Amino acid sequence: MTALSAAHRAALEAVVQACPDDGLAQLEAAVGGLPGDKAGELAILIQAEIRDRARRDQAFAPLIPLFRPRADQVAALTFPRPVLARLWREAKIGDEPYLSLLDGAGPSHGDWTLVADRLCARAAAVLRDRPGDVWADPSPPAPVSNLSLAAAPAPTPAELAGCFDLAPLARTATPRLPAWLDRPDDEQAAGLRLLIQDCLAVSPEGGRRMVDILFAHVADAERMLRVVTRTNRLADKEAMLSHSDMGVFVERLLASVTTRVARIAAARPGPDEAAMAEVVQEVAWCAGVLGEIDLCLQLRPDSPWGRAARMARIQVAGQMSGLMKSASAAVHAALPMKRQRLSGRMTRLSPWLDAPATGEAVEAAAGLLNAVGGLRGVAVVFGCEADRMALKTELTDYLSIWANEALDHLADGQVAQPEGPLRLVGVAARFLTLIDALEAARAVRRRAAAAEALLATQGASPAAA
Repeated sequence: MTALSAAHRAALEAVVQACPDDGLAQLEAAVGGLPGDKAGELAILIQAEIRDRARRDQAFAPLIPLFRPRADQVAALTFPRPVLARLWREAKIGDEPYLSLLDGAGPSHGDWTLVADRLCARAAAVLRDRPGDVWADPSPPAPVSNLSLAAAPAPTPAELAGCFDLAPLARTATPRLPAWLDRPDDEQAAGLRLLIQDCLAVSPEGGRRMVDILFAHVADAERMLRVVTRTNRLADKEAMLSHSDMGVFVERLLASVTTRVARIAAARPGPDEAAMAEVVQEVAWCAGVLGEIDLCLQLRPDSPWGRAARMARIQVAGQMSGLMKSASAAVHAALPMKRQRLSGRMTRLSPWLDAPATGEAVEAAAGLLNAVGGLRGVAVVFGCEADRMALKTELTDYLSIWANEALDHLADGQVAQPEGPLRLVGVAARFLTLIDALEAARAVRRRAAAAEALLATQGASPAAA
């Protein structure tokens, strides 16, 4: 086979450069098994692109997360992904002989660090001098009124250039980030404050930009409050933080909490387990943020931040109470009681043993109980732990009584077909497990197993509970 022509090579290079990282690895695997000289040249192009991207990621490592949207959808400083590739191609021009120093670079600083810092400086210069070469539309976006969007800086070439100015400082800061997110000692906290001072010496926006860079490296957004409130000795005071550049991070979290609370309020309790699981995740996320705010900040009740946090708690608590009531009603509907005549006009409530042991009612109750169980760790934040415990106590009593009376009817020989009631007792044990009443669930299962064994010895063959 003939080698690739210049036109073919240029076209394939464009395709390979446009391929996303995941797709590039798959393309390499696919091309590796093809025969012929052209396939071999294409494989060389792919390997060169993979090596080039590894060098780019090594040189721009502190800023790479800024080119990905946050998974938790919290407002953050992010830049268009295509800008990264174009900016790298421009920044490395003239420095190709030194790029090999980036191959296999370790965590410690060395010659590769000098090359990386130089490339970041060149990238900042390109963004300032020739933004149109790397940015499709370098004009600043129109202002927005939505708080969750306004809390994030506008992604402009000037903003990205300012971040690249801080790349050498960020390169030394990111390895220390885990300590700042945990419980830093006095020396580590002092190092964070000195870092912010160094960033402010680079630019008046340097402190906020550095925290934005670090924020992009943190998956759990609420943990960033631990860093923000340690950037200054008085940053844990709302009056100080709300009037500083760092206050924007609290506003972003509260704006995201407000958005999630609206989604929680719009959700309606139902049999859809996926939808209920999503609600539980939203509640847990809000609880994590509000709990972290309580630990890191001294909010004033009458301040905008204090009012936003209080309203979020009130609204989520109302939804949780509604969910608990729905769960109780669903359990009573899945395992109902009916009036049984004793003598004359005397009646009493007893388990309805002809209720279906499967179906929508049972699954709806199981889904709601599973959701209530998922709120076990966050109910305290919203002041609903007493309600949750009261629901657990009420349902434990109801389900235990229901199952024991059903088994009493079986033992007394009042049931012609024991298979159905035994399945219903199994449903009661399942519900008890979902509300974490494990002792009661074990007691019900033990007695059901004994009843089934007794029926088997008497010639019956009921289905397993």
